[in-house]
Amino acid sequence: MYKILLVDDHSIVRSGIRLLLKEQYGAIEVDEAKNGSVAFGKIMDNTYHLMVTDINMPNTDTFSLLRNIRTTAPDLPIMVFTIMTEYAFAKRYLQLGVKGYVSKQAEDPEILKAVHTILCGKLYVCSELLDQMAEDNHFSKEPDPFGLLSNRELEIAYHLVKGKSVSHIADTLNIHTSTVGTHKARIFDKLKVDNVVVMKDLATHYRLI
Repeated sequence: MYKILLVDDHSIVRSGIRLLLKEQYGAIEVDEAKNGSVAFGKIMDNTYHLMVTDINMPNTDTFSLLRNIRTTAPDLPIMVFTIMTEYAFAKRYLQLGVKGYVSKQAEDPEILKAVHTILCGKLYVCSELLDQMAEDNHFSKEPDPFGLLSNRELEIAYHLVKGKSVSHIADTLNIHTSTVGTHKARIFDKLKVDNVVVMKDLATHYRLI
């Protein structure tokens, strides 16, 4: 019997995926967590066949969470289930070792196909990203300046170009506003921009948004 951990701050999302998995697999055990700290605690106490997780949750540094999971439970397959289907993020998470990256806009059959594929030990990437992956792998292009950013800087840059305030970003990532400000200054320096409007144009060009 499969045992799966669902991690998402929205209970309606967890309930929907739970129902979908129950209908497909019948005898399946599904645990839930509303944030990274709860998820990590469950992983410390249980053995799962799959973890399905969002990557944009309050009080959760998902990059750090997944790195810690890779150390604690290196054999646990992880499927990212998110609205953030920008290739810049997918590439970072795939490099961290996740086994699947699926859009929350995916239809039920694709979600089930992704789960089945990963449980069979294979990699699954949603159709929205396949063309971008092919282009990145097979065609030369100008260097992406966002590749200069650390994982945390990329995350903050994304929120900034989405119009989020420094205080909102601090609350979301559970860090101090001054820390966000420091990262923002470093981001501007690395990207050679002096305001968010210019950075948003750059982000659009390089498909961060």
